[in-house]
Amino acid sequence: MSKNGIHENPVRDEWVQKISQLNSLDKAAEFLLQFRMDHTTPFRKSYTIDNDYLWIEAKIEERVAVLKAKAFSEADFREKTAFGESAKQVLDAAIAEMSATQDKWVAEKIHIQFRQRNKPPIMPVNYFLDAERVLGTKLMELRNLNYYDTSLAELRQQRGVKVLHLQAGVA
Repeated sequence: MSKNGIHENPVRDEWVQKISQLNSLDKAAEFLLQFRMDHTTPFRKSYTIDNDYLWIEAKIEERVAVLKAKAFSEADFREKTAFGESAKQVLDAAIAEMSATQDKWVAEKIHIQFRQRNKPPIMPVNYFLDAERVLGTKLMELRNLNYYDTSLAELRQQRGVKVLHLQAGVA
């Protein structure tokens, strides 16, 4: 729990200052992508802003969305990623990559990385949601093969889970 007052948050203040410096779509989109790689998903590089990362990500996304709306024509806004790529081509490449695997762990990584890189406002929502449907369906199909035949111990081992046991009376 934060020791700051209800309206005091130096971590958020620091990030608001960084976000305010983003004045081009290229810089903002790259900043958002790096932020997601460093601070979100199980593959994050740091947990230092764990209590604030969703709020910070939302503020960066707001900035990218505004800059994208200013930089793109209406047609490009609906058809291109914030990096200028064809959203359809990015979608098709992700679906092809997912279709090529039968390994649930590889599929999981493909799906997580796709989300990190393309979650709106990077990719137009209509393409992103289509990708979520296709990639998520394939991932769930792979995860559910023999899922109920796998013991809890095996699932923990596959995931690399370390079970912690608290001693009674120890705070």
